[in-house]
Amino acid sequence: MDSSTIAVRLTDDSAEATVSVALETLDETLGTSYATATELTEGQVEVITEYIDEHLTLTGTDGTTWSETYSDAVVESVEGIQSFSVDVTFDTGAVDPSSLVIDYDGIIESDASHEAVVVLTDATGSISTPGVITASDGTLAIGDAVEPGLIDMISYGFHHVLSGADHLLFLTTLLLVAPLVVTRGRRWVPRGGFERSLRIVVSVVTAFTIGHSLTLIAAALDWIALPSGPVEILVAASVAVAALHAIRPLIHGGEVLIAGLFGLVHGLAFAGILTDLGFDRTLSMLTLLAFNVGVELAQLTTVALVFPSIYVISRTSWGTRIRTGIALVALTAAGFWILDRTGVLTSPITGLEETLIDNSWATVAVLAGIAVTAWLTNRNGTESQLTGTTPTTKRPRAMRRADKVYSPGLR
Repeated sequence: MDSSTIAVRLTDDSAEATVSVALETLDETLGTSYATATELTEGQVEVITEYIDEHLTLTGTDGTTWSETYSDAVVESVEGIQSFSVDVTFDTGAVDPSSLVIDYDGIIESDASHEAVVVLTDATGSISTPGVITASDGTLAIGDAVEPGLIDMISYGFHHVLSGADHLLFLTTLLLVAPLVVTRGRRWVPRGGFERSLRIVVSVVTAFTIGHSLTLIAAALDWIALPSGPVEILVAASVAVAALHAIRPLIHGGEVLIAGLFGLVHGLAFAGILTDLGFDRTLSMLTLLAFNVGVELAQLTTVALVFPSIYVISRTSWGTRIRTGIALVALTAAGFWILDRTGVLTSPITGLEETLIDNSWATVAVLAGIAVTAWLTNRNGTESQLTGTTPTTKRPRAMRRADKVYSPGLR
C-alpha cells in the first residue's frame, strides 16, 4: 500500500518496464472506487494508464525523453491487496539503453510518504534494486556504475513484515505462550523463570526463520511455484491455528511446530512479494539474502518490542484474560481474512488493520501500559515470579505444578 513498483527490463537495444500500484492507493489519489470493482472497464484502465503516463518519464544519456507504449494492463491480488500492473515499452532510438534516468512521482505527488521501488533486470539477466524514488528524491539514475541497492532491499524486507498485519499477528500470537508451559491437564500455567521462557522464544523464532527461509529461497529461485490465492488463505489459517493454540494447547511444544510448519507458508508469501517486484525465475542470490535479512530484522524487532510486556503480563493474575483476549482478536481477524481471500466477503476490518499498522508504536505502548498496570496491581506476587525467587505468599496449585509437567528439554 505504501509502495509502488517499477520493474525495468533492459536488453542491448530495448527498454521495457512494468509499473504496479495498489488499487486502493490509486483510489485515494484519483478519488475513484476501483478497488471495490469486480473487474475494471476499458475506460477505467485507460484512466489509470493515462495517470501513470503523466507521471513516468525515462530519459536516455543524450537527454532525449523516450516515448512510451502501454499494454497488458492486469489486476491481480498480492497478499490480499488488489494491484494494478501495466507493461510499458520505450522507444530508445539509437541510444544505448543501459544508462538512463527514471523520473516518477505517481501517488508521491499527493502522498509524500509513498515510495516507488525500482527493480532492474539488465541485459545479462542480473537483477538488482538500484534505488527507491521518494518525495525528496524523485529521480533515479541507472547505469553501469550503479551498485545494487542491497540496503534498499533489506529495508524493503523489513518494511514488508512490519506492514503486514497477518505476519505480525502470527508471530505475536505464538509469543503469547512462550512464558507458559502445558500441564498434564492441557492447561497453560507460567513457566519458571525468564531464562526458560527466552529459550522458547529462541526456538519459535528459529523454527519460523528456518521455515520461511527454505520456501522463500526455493520459490524465488523458481524451484517451487504455488498460486498466491491458496498461499494467502494458508497464511490467514496459520494465525487461526496459533490463536487456538494460545487459548488451549493443541499439542505439547506446539508453538515451535506451528512456527516451523507455517513458516514454510509465510516464506511463500514473502517470495510472492519478490515476484511482484520483478524477481521471477532469475534472481541474484545476494539480493535475495538482503531481503531475507530485512525480514529477520523485522522479526527480531517485533520480539524485542512485545515479548517483555507479554512476559510480565503472564506472571500476573491478568495473564489468562489478556492472553485469551489477544488470541480471540487474532482468531477473529484470521476468520475475516479467510472469508475475504476466498471471495466470500470483503473484510470489514481492513481500515482497522491499516490504523493499527500506521500507529504500531502506539500499539506497543498500549501493551506496555497494560503490562505495567498488571504488574502494579499484582506487585507483591509478581516480583518474585519475575525474578524466580520464592514468593512470600503461597503460589496457586497450578503454578506449583509448572515444573512437574512433561517438558524433558526444559527441566
